[in-house]
Amino acid sequence: MSAPKLLLSVLSISILSVTLSACGSDGDKVKEEYDRIEDQVKDEYNRVEDKVKEKYKEVEDKLSDDEKSMAEILESVFLPEESLDKFLDKLTPEGGRGGLYVGHFVEIDDGDSNDIDIGAVYFDISKDGAGSVDGSFSYQQQACQENNVLGINSAIKVDNYIAGKVTGSLDTLEFLDIKYVSNLGLETPNILTTFAGSFEEKEAGSPWKGSFEYQDGLGGKKLSSGEDNCNVTYTISDRSNFRTYPLDYSVGNMDVDVIGNGSQKTITWQNPANTKHILVSQIDVNKAESGANGYVQNLVLSNLETQFAPIIPDNATNYAIVVQAFDENNTLIGYQAVVQDLPESL
Repeated sequence: MSAPKLLLSVLSISILSVTLSACGSDGDKVKEEYDRIEDQVKDEYNRVEDKVKEKYKEVEDKLSDDEKSMAEILESVFLPEESLDKFLDKLTPEGGRGGLYVGHFVEIDDGDSNDIDIGAVYFDISKDGAGSVDGSFSYQQQACQENNVLGINSAIKVDNYIAGKVTGSLDTLEFLDIKYVSNLGLETPNILTTFAGSFEEKEAGSPWKGSFEYQDGLGGKKLSSGEDNCNVTYTISDRSNFRTYPLDYSVGNMDVDVIGNGSQKTITWQNPANTKHILVSQIDVNKAESGANGYVQNLVLSNLETQFAPIIPDNATNYAIVVQAFDENNTLIGYQAVVQDLPESL
């Protein structure tokens, strides 16, 4: 459901209940107030939508042919749903590979040399030439942080390109708590970014890679976990590059393994030479492939750790555990995933 439709639905329910109990001039006043708020919501959403489209128009002349293709797809994401369906119906592309792709993003020029610029991302990409894309971006670095994610919505794959919108909540400060419709007294923790990427079949691991960029002017803002006794602070960049791989890809001979029994299982690995950071992610595969948030936890380890304790539920659940190693320049030097039920199925 689009933002204006969702907001208008909520407003309709609350205001309708008042209208039913009102009569005469009181009822007319309620209706006038409803119409005023409805118009404000529509105008504000349209303003944001136009701003995103204009941003890509401004830089169109500077783009390569591949980037122009991504920008055109991205613009189509903001079309009404029926127009988007017609757009997809006209296409019969070959398409890059689909499935679950897991990887990382690295922030660019956030202005803070002391923080960690690595985060987690996965995509569940349609296997058709033209279809939908789901997934999540996560800034979680330590277990004590809330597992806040930016979820992908209104995203599409066309041939070798993916693009769409990303919304959600980061570790919030006050400036993130009220966006777009604050003049109506409504609060939402959501922020908006857009992403675009392409399938690179000739590269090792055949990754989907690209970038995402905030439309909210967030560059240089400092965020913290917001949790008591959770000392995690980082500076957010307004742009990040991402790279994701299929789960059968490996590099760096990390020898990832699952040891122990039942609820005592532990993930172990070997660090490649020159490792500076390790990003380890636990993903509920069933949730990820159904469009829900599949991330259970993400940790960034910086002390050459070689093990990780996953969260293990009472009932067997299929998880992907993905371990990624980076050097001091945040270049990926190790990648391996294991997929299995935790605890084991009987």
